[in-house]
Amino acid sequence: MFTAAILAALLAQEPAKKPVETAHLSMTTAASAATATRGGKLTLSVDVTPKPGMHVYAPGQDGYIAIVLTLDADPALAPAKAKYPAGEKYVMPALNETMLVYAKPFRIAQDVTIKASGTKIIKGSVRYQACDDKICYLPKTVPVEWTIAVR
Repeated sequence: MFTAAILAALLAQEPAKKPVETAHLSMTTAASAATATRGGKLTLSVDVTPKPGMHVYAPGQDGYIAIVLTLDADPALAPAKAKYPAGEKYVMPALNETMLVYAKPFRIAQDVTIKASGTKIIKGSVRYQACDDKICYLPKTVPVEWTIAVR
């Protein structure tokens, strides 16, 4: 049988996931671990699921606003470059144009080194432009965050 202390320790090791909903997509933030070592590396992630019929532009697509994860500037944080999966080719019927998009669930990953101790709240944002087969919606910037215990 688990004691309360053992259960609390197990839950502390499991990274917290934070869901975010917009009219165009669902996002969930997570970290590779709920606890990090000062000076150690950790991977932050944003799992993105476009709503049915929607797509967002992949990095490398010219002329459109590609999805991008940006972490807020923080001297206690040393971020690496965010990693995005390859976009899929999509032919927009109305324009007869081929574009790089994400229409299926995908993950953005960002490695960081945390230079502080204690509880660290890492803040950032995801900016994107979503479209369906008829309309491109106004660009949107959505705040995201991760809470990490640093020892």
